[in-house]
Amino acid sequence: MAVLSPLIVACLLVLAAVLHGYGRHRARQRKIAAVPERWRERIAARVPQAAYVPPALEALYAQRVQAFLRDKRFVGCDGFVVDDEHRLIVAGLVGLLLLRDDAEVFPPLRSVLLYPAAFLVPHDEPDELGLVDDEPVEQIGESWQGDRVILSWQDVEAALRGDAVNVVVHEFAHQLDDENPWSEGAPRLAEVGDYAAWSQVMQREYERLQRHRRPPVLDPYGAESPGEFFGVVSEAFFQQPQALRRHHAELYALLAAYYRLDPAARPPPWP
Repeated sequence: MAVLSPLIVACLLVLAAVLHGYGRHRARQRKIAAVPERWRERIAARVPQAAYVPPALEALYAQRVQAFLRDKRFVGCDGFVVDDEHRLIVAGLVGLLLLRDDAEVFPPLRSVLLYPAAFLVPHDEPDELGLVDDEPVEQIGESWQGDRVILSWQDVEAALRGDAVNVVVHEFAHQLDDENPWSEGAPRLAEVGDYAAWSQVMQREYERLQRHRRPPVLDPYGAESPGEFFGVVSEAFFQQPQALRRHHAELYALLAAYYRLDPAARPPPWP
């Protein structure tokens, strides 16, 4: 693992302090992290994407959101102060990814770290000459396998306004991907046979993205790897569903079946 930037090191020190005595005080801490009052109304007001949930899945959605709020810790970094509104918005977006009957609320995940804006991390990938750039890289989100997710709050809010990038969806799609250790870019699926259809559509669309310099919907960053592709197509599914269905019909249908949502069938939740 790369050497961490000073900002992330500082944040992780805060996280370590918060986690001290975790098991001994778990019951009392869960009471402190109670679900905010009238949270459904607040999610409806602050998370436009929640309008995608059909009435038949509202109860399940509520369960997933409450479980996330109850079990996950939120830590503010670089001076960011986390309140109930921040927790509720993140949980409201995460719950949209967990509407399958067999979905688990990321059991290995312990913490969500929130920065006020994009943060810097060291560049640890060598170039074609085997050299590593000394300049840090600006990130808006990171997902550490099972342990924690790091988010830029500025970019979380941008997604709520309809920006094509949804950092919460992208990073938690990586968490879903990590639940299946046998492949990259394929989350855990209910049936073994489902992987054949998933692989066919995803591989075809992934190669299509790699061939096109300026695709109409999908962020070119998705061509970096199958895992990044899954993150990018999940973002498009929630942020640009009508366009995704129009330009990538099979891909849209695959994600609609997996996420149990049909956002393109509903009016866009933002102007």
